[in-house]
Amino acid sequence: MSHALRIKQAKLARIAAAQAEAETQKIDRAKSATKVARPAPQLDITAATLAAATTEPRRRTPAQIVRRAKLARQAIDSSSAAEVAPERDSDGAEATEYQLLLAALGEDLASLRQIQSTEGKIAAKRKMVDAYRPHVLASIEAAAVAGKAVQDEIISTMMLWHIDIGEFDQALDMAEHVLRFGLRLPERFERTTGCVVAEEIAHAALAQIGQDGDFDLAVLQRTQQLTAAEDMPDQVRAKLHKAIGLQLVREADRESAAGDNAAAGAEGHARTAALAELRRAIALAPKVGVKKEIERLTSWLDKQAAPPAEGGQKQADN
Repeated sequence: MSHALRIKQAKLARIAAAQAEAETQKIDRAKSATKVARPAPQLDITAATLAAATTEPRRRTPAQIVRRAKLARQAIDSSSAAEVAPERDSDGAEATEYQLLLAALGEDLASLRQIQSTEGKIAAKRKMVDAYRPHVLASIEAAAVAGKAVQDEIISTMMLWHIDIGEFDQALDMAEHVLRFGLRLPERFERTTGCVVAEEIAHAALAQIGQDGDFDLAVLQRTQQLTAAEDMPDQVRAKLHKAIGLQLVREADRESAAGDNAAAGAEGHARTAALAELRRAIALAPKVGVKKEIERLTSWLDKQAAPPAEGGQKQADN
């Protein structure tokens, strides 16, 4: 950390301490005047405080990380159990911390809007996500233990960013939380969460496969499982089936190329599963673009199922 950055961090810490001390003195004066015990008021999120949040160093100390995680858990614990996550409390240290983090996210989004290159945006997001990781992990862990959650735009945004940067396992961990507790997506999204997750991951997979690359089949299958009960256009679900089917074809081709080293029956199982996925895709969206692949798979499987030629059978008997 540079000397200038240390000075700025120390200055922000002194400002926060001064604000806290001022609030404490204010409370003590009020108590002395009224002789009535009152709950301590929380610090207001002023414009100056928000500005400080957006300029704080990205590299947080271990103590700050632990505090952020603790406050995230407190926000979950203080919520009421509900099928759909309620709004989070607007008071308390955890609310203040969340608002500061949300303000930092707003600044990051503004920075991203200044980048025209898609690759540039992805590279920027890859650097930005670490600042939000402690909050996300602590919130998801606390919700899993408590069986409840609160609305959290940071988690839903990070879910989308992790898809964008190709960290799909982490994205699906967040998607499971978002879908389970009914967290809303940012207002700029009109699609449902299930639709966004299925479509964006299917799109990433099809792009990779289209460039003669492999995509993690487990990620595609988990996506399919998580979004199976979610409402979405048939064309979107068809894309996901198509991506799974085409990746299965690639795995079958790999088994075929392995020759004697291939696992027994692996190629046939993969092609059979691929055919089922592609047939489902074309049933949902006839123009999904898998007819030729279905024909190739059907031809291969028919040949495997055909009985041996009569001459070959007699020769084998001799």
